[in-house]
Amino acid sequence: MIAEVAPARLRDTALLENLPEDALIDLAKHCRYMELPAGETLFHQGDPGDSLYVLVDGQIHIVRVYPSGEEIILATHGPYYAIGELSMVADQPRTGSVVAVSDCTLISLEREAFVQTCNRVPEMMSSILSHLGLRLYEMNLLVREHALKNVESRIASLLMLLARDTPRVDDLRVPRIARATATDADTVTLFFRKWTKLGYIALEGQSLILKDMDAIRELAG
Repeated sequence: MIAEVAPARLRDTALLENLPEDALIDLAKHCRYMELPAGETLFHQGDPGDSLYVLVDGQIHIVRVYPSGEEIILATHGPYYAIGELSMVADQPRTGSVVAVSDCTLISLEREAFVQTCNRVPEMMSSILSHLGLRLYEMNLLVREHALKNVESRIASLLMLLARDTPRVDDLRVPRIARATATDADTVTLFFRKWTKLGYIALEGQSLILKDMDAIRELAG
């Protein structure tokens, strides 16, 4: 016999914790438990956003694949994290893949049942939208952080190319570096200052000395 999902279980996740009791009771009727073994994928990037999941036990990675083929683990989450709610509410494809780090137990809820409950309990949507607004803000911060890391890698790669395995880059001009790495001069200067403080480089007029080539090479990837 499949265990029924108690409404109180749903209130343990931030997405649903402020919902009216009648909404939780209605949603619970349509929920089911499922198991996801370690290493298995819950859904892939690009799959339909036709359901949401609540992680009851275990740990998952959220993985984003970029056009270059690079895979980035955007986040790791544990129990009572809501998975896939953004794409489900928007009825859009998944923006990333979800992979089980350990054996997981989840609660699943299909989009159709979720929408029906929203229609029956109008005040439910204000709570959901408030939560999703916060989630979008957090995701924006993650994207910005990853973008900066990509810029740092591009600048480091260009320095290694210009140095040609020597410890010195002559006639170094920040605007040229910025154009070549698709960023701006302020960002290049920011990383040069950071690397100088770390002892990776030294600036001498229009020349740059690579004091720790291994560190710059590692940043370049």
